[in-house]
Amino acid sequence: MDHHRRRRCSDHGGLIARNKSYLIAQAEAALGRKISVGEVQATLWSGIGARIADFTMSDDPAYSSGDFVRAKDLQVNLRFWPLLRKEVQVKKVILHNPVIQIVRNADGKFNFSTIAKAKEKKEASAKEKKEGPAKEPAQPAWLISLVDISGGDVHYLDRKDGTDLRLQQIDLKVEDFDFNRPFSVQLAAAVYSDKQNLKLTSKVGPLRPDGDFTQLPLNGEFDIDPFDATRLNAAAPKVKNALGKDIELSGVFRVKDLKFNGTLKDLAVNGKLEGTEGAVRYGKTFQKPAGMPLTLTADARYGAGKLTVRKGQLRLHTLDLATAGDIQFGDGTLLNLSIDSKPASLEGWDKIIPAIASYQLAGTLELQAKVRGKMGKGAVPEVQGVLSLKKASAKPPEFPKPIENLDTRINFTGQKADISDMTLTLGKSRIRLAAAIQKFAPLTLTYKMSTPELWPADYSASLGEERKADVIRNLNSEGQFAVVNGNMTYQGKLNSADGTLYNVPYKGLDATVSLADKVANIRSLRVNTLSGAVQVEGEYSFKEAVPRLRSEIFADK
Repeated sequence: MDHHRRRRCSDHGGLIARNKSYLIAQAEAALGRKISVGEVQATLWSGIGARIADFTMSDDPAYSSGDFVRAKDLQVNLRFWPLLRKEVQVKKVILHNPVIQIVRNADGKFNFSTIAKAKEKKEASAKEKKEGPAKEPAQPAWLISLVDISGGDVHYLDRKDGTDLRLQQIDLKVEDFDFNRPFSVQLAAAVYSDKQNLKLTSKVGPLRPDGDFTQLPLNGEFDIDPFDATRLNAAAPKVKNALGKDIELSGVFRVKDLKFNGTLKDLAVNGKLEGTEGAVRYGKTFQKPAGMPLTLTADARYGAGKLTVRKGQLRLHTLDLATAGDIQFGDGTLLNLSIDSKPASLEGWDKIIPAIASYQLAGTLELQAKVRGKMGKGAVPEVQGVLSLKKASAKPPEFPKPIENLDTRINFTGQKADISDMTLTLGKSRIRLAAAIQKFAPLTLTYKMSTPELWPADYSASLGEERKADVIRNLNSEGQFAVVNGNMTYQGKLNSADGTLYNVPYKGLDATVSLADKVANIRSLRVNTLSGAVQVEGEYSFKEAVPRLRSEIFADK
């Protein structure tokens, strides 16, 4: 048997050697590219074929002057029966250690799109000139039904969007390749890694006659573990631009067990993103540092500008949150989401949200809500749900004492929210507060506040030693805040049964105050002191670097 196999290999080896130039000419004519090869040897590995050393195929000169493919050797397995008719049909092609350059020009066309096009145009032109009924086109000489790549290197250069991406250590298998039926793809590669970190298995196709890859059917699984977002952003600026100018990813991320089905324009995905080792920044409002826990699992579908989340789970720092619903993108973002979180510690969030970086938050937060409506361009969606704070504390930078033991439930009802009963401790003071947000845009809030006593030294660090004994007893206050275009307005009343201010005891403090355009107006302040009844009217301006007080004082002894 071995003797016959060796003899058969020798016979075919002679046939291939004698027809080497002819076969290369046939390949060049079919592909429309220059081809060069080194030594050619016949093989019987997985069938009759040839092993070709130092294989190169030139690129289209319109794209580059280099090679499209260069391989250490090329294994070509041929179909047996066509050989008996002196026809060459390729059964399998295996590229060992190839270097492949893919170029996309400024018009968005790829260099591989011109392969075999010259012959097709020539045959079409000849057919148009020929009289009589048209005949079916001849079958291509090279029918590739399976392509393998082992240890490959792909350089992708996109002159339209600036991408300059390299994939190394590529192992690729394409099985049952056919333009008209789905075929299998298995891919492993190293993407900016010293070992293979990308794995993909998929059913692809059938291919579309118009070459629209965004409508190509896909069904498979994908892993990239790990990938360096910093290096990927530099090599593929389109990836960064697709996230938006305010979103920045850096460091190491991992995509695990991602299943996908559909097309690039209508794609269902189910998988997990691990981002603990990566950093995420959104403008100046959000910055997750590397090392802080971040995982996202999702069963979702994107199509026609709409993201449908069937089931989503987000773990960020101490927050464990489940979500489901729709996000419609376009002229303004339209939300229809449900959000449900487990109790989450507030500690450490000052490292993520710069606006609260100096507040030393503690306590727990829990949220259950439904969010519906437009967001952006001044629009605020409606919220239905509850936000709970328990044993929360914060220390505003200007406060010498922290706000502690804050317990409350915020009930959201559409464009409104109610804080029916909030209690908190500020230094030696225990404060009770009720508030209602009438509108979120612009923000309008009414409140009622009461406390048995309030010590100014607990919220004003600038007070001198002589005022540390100041106290406002049995204080009640109510009023309204509004914020329009970043400017705050306030109208309110306050009264206190008794107390001490500036070392002067008082009784019956009653005041009406308003704030607008950085000017506080004291329309009526009445107080009884040891020297008699005093009434003050005036204004306190914050427009200058040093606040300015103008007032009129009336005394009734």
